[in-house]
Amino acid sequence: MDEERAVRFTVSLPARLMRTLDRLRAGRRYGNRSEFVRDLLRGELVKEEWATQPGETVGVLTLVYDHETRALADKLTDIQHHGFRSITASLHIHLDEHSCLEVIALRGSPRRIRTIANELLAVKGVRYGQLVPATRGKRLT
Repeated sequence: MDEERAVRFTVSLPARLMRTLDRLRAGRRYGNRSEFVRDLLRGELVKEEWATQPGETVGVLTLVYDHETRALADKLTDIQHHGFRSITASLHIHLDEHSCLEVIALRGSPRRIRTIANELLAVKGVRYGQLVPATRGKRLT
């Protein structure tokens, strides 16, 4: 891979925001601010590439829910079966005697992935969920 020469630039931040940046950087174990900022930028590039690329892309959906919520598991399974062409894999984890974590790998157009994710996230009883877009990362360097 042809590595471009690094370009140094200065960024001015309010002191409070700089403390936040340093706290986040340290918490994620980055050795320096430059690597942390590069990864933040790469994350934004993934989001942009994901939303604008033609054709197929991928994403990962996480759901946390109470499995004792009436008919919730059946509703989630039904939505997943209707989207079987886009759902490539799922992992079900028992967090405790009531809570479950579902991790679902999706493949398809960004619109199709968002539609399935939103259907699953909107089911009554889902406590938390997040769709994480992913790409092959061709534009991240």
